[in-house]
Amino acid sequence: MKVIAIFRAVMGLFVVNGLVSGVVNAQTCTPLEIVKGEGTEVTKSVSPPNVGTIPNLPVGYRGNWDTDFIVPSGNAFSSYQATIRSESSEPATYRVKVYLKYPDDTTDRVFDNEVELEPGETQTLKGSPRIDQQPYQVNLNIGGYDSIGYSYTISVEACP
Repeated sequence: MKVIAIFRAVMGLFVVNGLVSGVVNAQTCTPLEIVKGEGTEVTKSVSPPNVGTIPNLPVGYRGNWDTDFIVPSGNAFSSYQATIRSESSEPATYRVKVYLKYPDDTTDRVFDNEVELEPGETQTLKGSPRIDQQPYQVNLNIGGYDSIGYSYTISVEACP
């Protein structure tokens, strides 16, 4: 009887320690605010791409493929994770690029690939900053000719 009681007590400690260490080691990421927007996520529909302008003619079109997120200054983050969720009623393939923008006017492309999503499906894309420098913004460029008209929701988090 005493052996069983001791065994249960020891196993209980392992479970409690496992739960406590799991909570202590859990990573808390910071949601990033949208530049020139409100909140930490935005829903968009893919527009036709930029057409550009012709001097002296009222021609031109600026697409909506780019969204910037502000990285809070004074923090050292080891990774950034962008989340994209399809809001369309059909499967869609999005062309996704993720850039980290630095104060010295340089960028690092940390993701550049097609992302196939079923309706309501979510995918998280991760990237790391340079060892010696933190970005001031994260840019998501989402588009593609085959995805024009399809909708998605995006957000970005900075993780310690």
